[in-house]
Amino acid sequence: MNMELGSVATFSLYPDLYARFRPSYPEELYDWLLPLCPGRQRAWDCATGSGQTAVRLGESFSRVDATDISSSQLSAAEPHTQVYYRECPAEVTPFDDDCFDLICVSQALHWFHLPSFWPEMQRVLKPGGIFAAWGYHHCVVSPEVDRACSVLWSIIEPFWSSRCQLLWDDFRGSGCPLPLLKAPSFTISSDWALDHFLGFLNTTSASKLCKQALGESILDDACQRITRAWGPRNQVRRVDLPLHLMVARKDDAGGYAG
Repeated sequence: MNMELGSVATFSLYPDLYARFRPSYPEELYDWLLPLCPGRQRAWDCATGSGQTAVRLGESFSRVDATDISSSQLSAAEPHTQVYYRECPAEVTPFDDDCFDLICVSQALHWFHLPSFWPEMQRVLKPGGIFAAWGYHHCVVSPEVDRACSVLWSIIEPFWSSRCQLLWDDFRGSGCPLPLLKAPSFTISSDWALDHFLGFLNTTSASKLCKQALGESILDDACQRITRAWGPRNQVRRVDLPLHLMVARKDDAGGYAG
């Protein structure tokens, strides 16, 4: 399994809404990352969710294998001619040794059983291949909206999994066995109206677990505070989400820890 059982259920809730409200990762990230790869033949988007990263990689690679443990997430994934979806845990895969130029994990590495995942990642990554993991946490809009959001964050805080700390710590202590590369900083910048922003906040894992435990209306007051701080409902605001990023390269000698 590549996720806690409770987390699998959480991400399986409302997969269409999750897909609709996830932000797009910045093109600058791919512009920096893809030239590091030894080739553009094959990539693996691990824990693909709704397929957001996989579809973007499909524009650059001959084939993208996109796996996830959640069948409901995969059912909502966006189709692409170069992307092949498969229900499969991260830690045990059917892939051949040394077959991927790039392995990506977006917004999911902290859910994995890493002692099992690292050997599998090393096994299927080509010599010279690139492993990259990234994710986001808090967002920045404006001082007024950010203050209003702090009420919502305080309500859902107990419902974040302890595993999220790995992401918040920039993956320090992940135990990645490959040499790390120095990576620049990237930020997701999206232009959203209020309804999209509220949809994003309400589809985080902590928000969904909070509403499951305390009732669907538990976040209503906090959302009203955000609505008042936002201004006109159709007003578009810039929402920034700084990315946590870890990038590593498998040495050209190959080999993996078995």
